[in-house]
Amino acid sequence: MQVRVLFFGRVREIVGRSEDSIELAPGARVEDLFARCRELHPALGPYRASLVASRNQEFAPWTSMLAPGDEVAFLPPVSGG
Repeated sequence: MQVRVLFFGRVREIVGRSEDSIELAPGARVEDLFARCRELHPALGPYRASLVASRNQEFAPWTSMLAPGDEVAFLPPVSGG
C-alpha cells in the first residue's frame, strides 16, 4: 500500500525533501513507516525518540495501523511560549 509521508524541521533537512510516497505491506503501523524511512535515510535513527507522528492530520500513536492513501507526518518537538 502507498502512504504519503511528510517531513518537517531537521528531519526534512536530513531527507532532503518535505514529502515522499512510501510503499508498505498491508497491516503496517506508523512505527513500520518510520523504520522504512530510517532504512532509506539512516541518519534519521537518533530522531525517533523526539518525534511526534500524525496520521491524516491527527496526532497518532506509533502503533496506529495505516491504510492505503494515509498521510503521515513526522513532527519535531514544538517549543516557544
